[in-house]
Amino acid sequence: MLFSNVHKEASITRLLYCFWVIPAAHLGASETPSLPTVSIIATRSEKSVLETAGSDSVVTSGDMERQGSISIREALKYEPGVSIPFDFTGSDSAVPYMGGGEKSINIRGMEGNRISISVDGIRQPQEFQVAGGMSGAGRIYFDPATLGQLELFKSASSSLYGSDAMGGAINGRTVNPRGLLGKTLKGSKISNTITYSSVNESLNDRLVAGYGNGNWGYSIVYSFREGHERKNNGNIPSNPQDSQSNAGVLKALTRKGSWDFEGTVDLFTQDSSTDVASITNSTVTHWGERKRNRFSLQADLLTDNGSMLVDNFSSLIYVQESRQSSFNLQEDRADDVMDRRRRISYQSNVTGVDLEAKKAFETELFKHSLILGVEATGSKVESRHHVNDLMDNGNQVSLDKIDMDPCKAQEIGVYVSDEIKFGIEEKWALTPSLRFDRYEIIPLKDAAFQQSDIRKDARFDSMEYKNTVLGSPGISLLYRWTEEINWYCSYNHGIRNPSVEELNGFFAHPPTVGGQEPYIYPNPELKEETSDSFEIGSQGYFEGGSFELAIYKNFYDGFIDLTQQPNDFILIYSNENIGKVEVHGIELSLKKNLSDWLDSVEGLSAGISTSWSEGKRVDLGKPLSSIEPWKTVFFIEIAEASNKWSGRLSSTFRAAKGLSEIDPSDGDVPIDDSLVLDLVTWRKLNDTWQVRAGINNLTNQKYFIWSSARRGGFHGSNAGNSTGERNTEPGINGFFSLTASF
Repeated sequence: MLFSNVHKEASITRLLYCFWVIPAAHLGASETPSLPTVSIIATRSEKSVLETAGSDSVVTSGDMERQGSISIREALKYEPGVSIPFDFTGSDSAVPYMGGGEKSINIRGMEGNRISISVDGIRQPQEFQVAGGMSGAGRIYFDPATLGQLELFKSASSSLYGSDAMGGAINGRTVNPRGLLGKTLKGSKISNTITYSSVNESLNDRLVAGYGNGNWGYSIVYSFREGHERKNNGNIPSNPQDSQSNAGVLKALTRKGSWDFEGTVDLFTQDSSTDVASITNSTVTHWGERKRNRFSLQADLLTDNGSMLVDNFSSLIYVQESRQSSFNLQEDRADDVMDRRRRISYQSNVTGVDLEAKKAFETELFKHSLILGVEATGSKVESRHHVNDLMDNGNQVSLDKIDMDPCKAQEIGVYVSDEIKFGIEEKWALTPSLRFDRYEIIPLKDAAFQQSDIRKDARFDSMEYKNTVLGSPGISLLYRWTEEINWYCSYNHGIRNPSVEELNGFFAHPPTVGGQEPYIYPNPELKEETSDSFEIGSQGYFEGGSFELAIYKNFYDGFIDLTQQPNDFILIYSNENIGKVEVHGIELSLKKNLSDWLDSVEGLSAGISTSWSEGKRVDLGKPLSSIEPWKTVFFIEIAEASNKWSGRLSSTFRAAKGLSEIDPSDGDVPIDDSLVLDLVTWRKLNDTWQVRAGINNLTNQKYFIWSSARRGGFHGSNAGNSTGERNTEPGINGFFSLTASF
């Protein structure tokens, strides 16, 4: 999996071919309709921000290209209340377990399986944290370059999305024929963007094309990436790494009478090879692969041609296979093992059906928009862990350390939502929503797991699980004070069911230097987490600017966390419902066109956003360490009147994370505050060519982001240990991109 010079030359040739040859063979230029930016994730229907009671935002593919985003982390780095953890491969100084990259998303202090992550409405796999000794398979099984837009809803939304959405939801909408060609499905469009980023010396080619004749529409987006390790700004460099990924989404849309039918093929694969130089007195190489394949068919009854019963009906059938696997080879060990080979994998295969109907109707005083939906999924989740040791005496010892009984997970959810508008000019909107879920985990009694030593030593039999908390109600009230300003308040009751790993997953670490052998035991007695989330806020959008304000208070009960168990001889950890947690905070953003005040300066604008939150474990009287410190982003931008060029300077201040804000028993240590400056600019050379460039961390600030500094558990490294230098964020770095559009 190490890339040879020949392989690199072939890859560069392919990039040049995509950039120069394919655009030359375009189908003919056409004007592409400009579609308004709307969000679906907050209400399951297309609405603008002013029609949404909650904190939602949209990042388009154009936004990502303009700021040089090569990852979802960079796409959301300015978003208040949001942080994306990053893990360095093998950052532990003694054990090569950790896989690298972006693993999860932290929204207002909630992360992991408390956040719903989906692509085209299809959920990504659950986070897999510790079984098999890995840092977790993560949940980012897609390339953001394949997205047309990224939708984020920071308010709790279990009443619409069920389990895993108690901390918010994020959905990527891939490039599609409607987005490229408009509702008429006529014309053609093709563009190609090549981007170089110095932060990991990567090259990315993004090809987007669409064609339609009115009855049929096609779209394709393909992203190829090749690069190396992400550079940090510490005294200890990142482990040397080569990586490559391919991602493509092909969609075909046709109209038959009153129906639209859309078929999708969505393929993603990512490979990496890492020289784990952080391992002392041995040579370690870590190979990793992450892949996801999705095939889906969606049918939509056109709104204008709805029947008497419904105005719109949508059905989605899909199959999705997701897998992360790793192989690491450790040579020249200091003990009696000459070399050790580990193969660790995590796989989740899911089949699902989503049905949704919408109906609008009026009574004497009220105007209703009713949504009724059903979701049903069946999945198989498994983890494998094989170890092969070559001893100094020439003997080989092989062990199937299967850490979890493979399980089936079955879920069916039924939800209903009704937006009720009333009052003078229908300025008030009351939206009650309710969802019922039935969730079940069925162990498959795998023969290898039944014979495993760890299961026998623990005297554990994998257990079935059925949820007991079935209903998730929610309600919101929105008032359109003026055409440009609203006020809202909302309540949502959330749930999160325990994951397959938390219920039936093991982990046994070899004895440490002190002679203790840490274990993670499953806990089949886990119950659902529940939450009650309250939010009030206001939003305003004007010709010369905008503002958003959100104040929230969230209560969590039965919070699941990994906890050390009492034992005098060995270290035992297990997930437990630890009790009550409270989180509260505020988010504010302002944007203003300064040209309204300064007539002599055309196209000048500025903005500021800030987010602050605080969380605590009520029962333990300790702070909740996953809360991000206060973050404030300020920007000033100038754009040429005819929109041919623009430049933006952004500054991001992150407050320190002090001892009073963390739980020392988690192994976390404080970090200092930081101020980071970024500069980006773009210019449209003509109707075909556009260039973009940027410099990040202009002052070469050495700093940490809390969500990354605190990650790792048994095999992580935070800002306070000997390898904390590897967790520093990148120093000064830049990007350059060139786009051809036809």
